[in-house]
Amino acid sequence: MKKLTEYIIPFSGMKIGSYTYEFKIGKEFFDAFEYSEIKEGDVTVQVELEKSETMMLFNFSIAGTLDLECDKCLEPLSQPVSREFRQIFKFTDAEDLFLDDEIRNIPSSQFEIDLSPFIVEFINLCKPIKVVHPEGKCSVDVSRLLDEYLLVEDRENEIFENEEVDPRWEALRKLKKNN
Repeated sequence: MKKLTEYIIPFSGMKIGSYTYEFKIGKEFFDAFEYSEIKEGDVTVQVELEKSETMMLFNFSIAGTLDLECDKCLEPLSQPVSREFRQIFKFTDAEDLFLDDEIRNIPSSQFEIDLSPFIVEFINLCKPIKVVHPEGKCSVDVSRLLDEYLLVEDRENEIFENEEVDPRWEALRKLKKNN
């Protein structure tokens, strides 16, 4: 991962209070994270930081579009996203405290925090599980091929259904039908 210095917040000299940051996320940001499923997009991330004596509360507001690939036709797809996330950092030197995904320990000797790993994680969480074009918007050629393949597969299944099957496999066939 390439270090992205513009996403590092030096909090050690900050007074207690609220601070706001805004980041424009694009291809250059996603290129810095080779493990990210998302490679392009135009996203604005607003970060609101509330600093107290014992912790820092970060509220992330993500809005924009992600350039993804349709799971059905593999053509480009622009996916609008809009979500909010929260991350809490508690100042402590104790390492044995169990905290959840939303709360993390931060050593009291640390003086800055890099938000880029959190931003890329939150943006990846915005990506829908299934990315497809709206009905009728997929590539016509790919849709035609898929329909043709599904017809051939249906015919093969139909032939298989009418075949005489070894009784030992009958239980598996029943399981397949029920699913």
